[in-house]
Amino acid sequence: MKLTRFLLPLFAAVALTACSDDAPSASEKYTTLEVPVTVENLPAVTEVFSLSCGHCRSMESAIPTIEAAAGVNIGKAHVTFNESATFAALIYYAAVTQTDGKPSEELVQALFKYVQEGQTDDAEKNKAQLGKVFEDFGLTSPYDLNETQQAELFSALEEADQITTESGIVSVPTFLVNGKYIVNTSAHDSAEDLAATLKMLKNKDSQAN
Repeated sequence: MKLTRFLLPLFAAVALTACSDDAPSASEKYTTLEVPVTVENLPAVTEVFSLSCGHCRSMESAIPTIEAAAGVNIGKAHVTFNESATFAALIYYAAVTQTDGKPSEELVQALFKYVQEGQTDDAEKNKAQLGKVFEDFGLTSPYDLNETQQAELFSALEEADQITTESGIVSVPTFLVNGKYIVNTSAHDSAEDLAATLKMLKNKDSQAN
């Protein structure tokens, strides 16, 4: 499938609805999946987010503090639980696959800004603006990827979709720990409080053994 054919309809109207997809309220700091996520080589701690989520954008500035306090490098996975999130995921992984899996903080912030502030009712204008964002960072627009790059993009997207489906996550930002613990970020009072939960969960299984 050609990437342009898949993306064009999504540019017509992209609502910022990816922060939540009918998320249930909960007071507990984390829940445990009955069946762990089966994605291979999943980081011990993964931030599950969306470029179209304002809360996720705010969370970015706290990630270094959380990593330092928890003593862990946090990976990222983009949700695909609705059309808005899937569109944003395509953009994110188009950048990820061209930066050896490590897009710069500046690039990620530019993508947040484009998705949340750069959308218009003109699909062609959106396409040009997105291309300019990628061009500014020496990357190829998602519309102009070659077949090899498209294959890498869709492989990454399929993995993200698997994480979304198997985890059952319906609200972001959140964190997936050891592939089985879903952290409720709203139940934490600070970055340090969240880091303490992540650290505890990361070591939970090893302590049990």
